[in-house]
Formats: sequence, structure tokens, C-alpha cells
Amino acid sequence: MVKMKPATLTYEQERKMEIARVAFMVSSPFYSHLYYSLGREIFTKDMPTAATDGRRILLNPDYICGFTVPEQVFILAHEMSHLVSQHPTRMVHYKREGKLRNLPYDQMFANVCADYCINADLVETGVGTINPAWLFDKAIKGSELWEDVYERLFKQGMCPPPPKRKGSGQGGQKGDQQALNGDGTFDEILEPPTDADGGTDLPSESEFKEAVAQAYAVAKAMGDVPGSIQRLVEEILAPQIDWREHVRLLVTGKVGYRGETWTKPNRRRLVMNPITIMPGRNGYGCNTVVVGVDTSGSVGPDEMQVFMSELSGVLQDVRPKRIVVVGCDAAVSQVDELYSVSEFEALRVKGIKGGGGTRFEPVFDHVKEQDLRPDALIYLTDMEGTFPDEAPAYPVIWAATGDHVGPFGDTVRIKI
Repeated sequence: MVKMKPATLTYEQERKMEIARVAFMVSSPFYSHLYYSLGREIFTKDMPTAATDGRRILLNPDYICGFTVPEQVFILAHEMSHLVSQHPTRMVHYKREGKLRNLPYDQMFANVCADYCINADLVETGVGTINPAWLFDKAIKGSELWEDVYERLFKQGMCPPPPKRKGSGQGGQKGDQQALNGDGTFDEILEPPTDADGGTDLPSESEFKEAVAQAYAVAKAMGDVPGSIQRLVEEILAPQIDWREHVRLLVTGKVGYRGETWTKPNRRRLVMNPITIMPGRNGYGCNTVVVGVDTSGSVGPDEMQVFMSELSGVLQDVRPKRIVVVGCDAAVSQVDELYSVSEFEALRVKGIKGGGGTRFEPVFDHVKEQDLRPDALIYLTDMEGTFPDEAPAYPVIWAATGDHVGPFGDTVRIKI
């Protein structure tokens, strides 16, 4: 996590920020509620303008206080939109992959594309006032995914954008960064913060979804909720993005790309001057991934093959030490314990047999009885069955061929 030295605001800056916060709450109750329930506001001069890492909202007081109150509201809503849409997490995923939809990945260009979408949405919904120097293009709609904009503009030859050009850092003045055909970006997307144990210090899944639901309820109680907010809430509570991309993001986000251990110090760091003790790699991205498969016959062979093939690629990315595949209809019908992605691929070709009714509890009972303690459980099903009464302690991803949403975990709709 990038450390920032907190800055002390002057009396005039404090007064102006208080006015901006009130205006923020009035003009955008949804984002303002999330600002205080999920975000951590930090004023620092170590950041020239503004930034977010998915938890912290970093603001340079000299910069933001140089704008009018409506423009300040726009900045706060803009940063929260990055946070709520989980842009830092999505962008670090593409950065690690080195590509986005088979295109070379450029972090600054990704930020530009995300800014275009956010600014268009805020302009359409009338939240605050956009400064003329900021990125805005009538051809880009707020309802678009920034990944779609990235792909479109990239193919038009607009990536990478011109290099950054440092400016005065004062609000209302151009020159803070240069993007595409002119000035416009006023923030940065930083990598998600980590805690003392090296884990991602972001809101938990339940905390995040609960805060979004509460913010939506507050906004609805205060009047009409813009259609863009309704779509955003639906995406968060029942994601509609391409299932392949969503499963890959979820799995790599839950279990990571590689495991690290303090029992094997990083040798490259030991030879540095001064000597630095850092954890080394243990060879695996996680310990155990459980794959539940609905074998009742309600999941067709096409969905089964496409899902298993895509999941094979995801597992190759995260390198689990063990993969436990549990076939289940009304009861567990087949269990395969695998120790390599090649074994998983062989099982995909062989197929998983079953038949009968549909109950999901047996898979979770099997995990508990065998003390598997998975890093994640991925369940392929049409969602027509009985669920456990309580959510387990580990992450669950429902790969659903039907329209229902799981009572816990993340639900991704499989579309062939």
C-alpha cells in the first residue's frame, strides 16, 4: 500500500470542504452514503490531485479546494464511482495479466477510459458540475463498460495516450495530466491496499453488498434514483458482465495468483544491501479449490463443457495445490481429488455422471465432513434446488445457467 503523509487543512479549506460534503449528500445520497460507510477520506499533499485504491479516497487539499463547490461534489462522486465499480481491483487484474481482451494493457489509458464513462454518467444524472478541462465526450455514454471503451478507442489508435504533463496542482487550472486530445484526468487509480498479513484490505463481500443495498435504500427514500444507479446496484448484487471474465476476476481475486511463505525467504531480497527479509513463493496460488457440479441433468452438456473448459484456464492461472470436484444431484454422486490442471482437463473430457433431483447441501456437507477448508468453492448449477441455511466461511461462486441468484456468495450467469 502506498503510504501518504496526512495533510492539515487550513480553516478556510475545512469550511469549504464542509459545504462541499453537505452539497454532496443532497445531490447524490447514494454515493455520499457509501463515501462514509466504505471509504476512508485522507487529505495528503503526497498526491498531486486525487486518487483511490478501492478503500481510501486521497485528496490534495490545495487541489480540491481550488474548485467551486459543485465541482468538488463532482470530484467526490467521481472517486466513489471508481470505488463502487471496483476499478482498482479490476485494473490490477488486467495489469497482472498484461492484457485486456487480448489487447496490450496500459494503466493510464485504462484510467482515461474509466474517467470518460464516470464523467458521462455524472453529467447525465446531474451530480455536481464538470469542469471544462476534465474528460468528457458525448460519444461515450455513462452506461458503457470502460473495458468496452478501452477496446474501441484502442482499435482507433488512441492508446497509449500522450505522456503525463505536470501542472501546478491547483484546482481549476489545466495541465495536471494530459490524456488523449487534451487535459482531463484529475485522479489516479492505485493498487488495492494490503493489510499486515499481506491480504487485500478491502471491504468484505458482505460488507460491500450490504453498504450498497443500504445506500440504495437511503437514496430511494430521498427521491427518485437515477437509472444508472439502479443498473449499478443490479450489477453489484446480480452481475451481468460476461461470465467468463467475471469468473476469472472472482477466482483470482479470492485466491490470488501465487502463494507466499515466510518459511522460504525470497533469496533475491537476501542479497540486497541492506538485507531485506521477504516471503518466498511456495509454488502454489492457493491450497484447495472445490468445484461443485450439478449432475441432475438440468445443466446441459454444452454448458458443462464450456464451463469446465473456461475453469481449466482459470485454475491454470491460480495454480491450486488441490482441486476437489464434487458431482451432486440429490446426493453426492462422484468425488474426484485432483492435483494438477491436466488431471482436471482429463476429467472434463471424461465427464461427470449423475441423475435425479437437485440439492446443494450435500456438497457443502462433504466439504465440512472432509475438513477441506477450500480457498473458494465454484458451483455449476441451474440454481433450481435447496440451499444451505447458512453461508459458509469460505468464498462461494455460483456459476448459474438459470436466472436465480444464490442466497450468499457471488452469482454469475453462464450464457452459451
